[in-house]
Amino acid sequence: MAVVRYLYAALVALFFTAQLSAQESTGSVRGQVVDSTSQQPLSSVTVRIEGTTRGTLTREDGGFTLTGIAPGLHRVRATRIGYSSKAQEVTVTAGGTATVQFSMGALAANLGEIVVTGYGTQRRLAITGSVATIDPEAANVGVTPNVNSMIQGRAAGVNVTQNSGEPGAAAQVRIRGGTSITASNEPLYVIDGIPIQNNDTEGAGVGISGNSPPLGRSPLNLLNPSDIASISILKDASATAIYGSRGANGVVLIETKKGSHGAA
Repeated sequence: MAVVRYLYAALVALFFTAQLSAQESTGSVRGQVVDSTSQQPLSSVTVRIEGTTRGTLTREDGGFTLTGIAPGLHRVRATRIGYSSKAQEVTVTAGGTATVQFSMGALAANLGEIVVTGYGTQRRLAITGSVATIDPEAANVGVTPNVNSMIQGRAAGVNVTQNSGEPGAAAQVRIRGGTSITASNEPLYVIDGIPIQNNDTEGAGVGISGNSPPLGRSPLNLLNPSDIASISILKDASATAIYGSRGANGVVLIETKKGSHGAA
């Protein structure tokens, strides 16, 4: 019984000796991460040793500790969303503790393309509906008599057919085809947030002399194609959710250019 007791004590001593030996053969890295502007500590910053699986998160006071680091030269990197990442090289010695300090600056995030949706603007990545956008600078090339010509052939699922070759003649705009046999299939036009009545500015007439126009005029003739800042086309049911039954055939959102601050 005494032999077993001595053997157990020897195993425990051997275990602690091996553990202390392992700790003495490795080192640790300790430090703090602060904001470069306010000098306040930053929490939840990911701090890791590049090329290894060693990593941790900073505490509320911005401090961190990495243990079990092999001796030698290491590169420590600190990263956090909304801040530019920082990296420093430290030398770790066996049984020693290396100290490193990080000062991280705020990083402006790229929001991506902004799309007009009828009730404001959204990031294109956050839009769940079907929205087509047209670049006015790319569309307003060559001879562009009206805004309908800027839409033609530049949005998937949107078909524009000119009624005639007369100047200012109306055009049939069909978004994902027609939806009714007897009612109008024309989309709703919204200019600078104001819906306009999609009626011909000059109705078709029948005259004995034959001088009356056979077809109406486009309601978009009042816009200069060079004054268009953006064109967005809502093509699915989300248009009805925003504008009601008027948007059943789709919505064409037109934003015009406005003055801005700064040098002319």
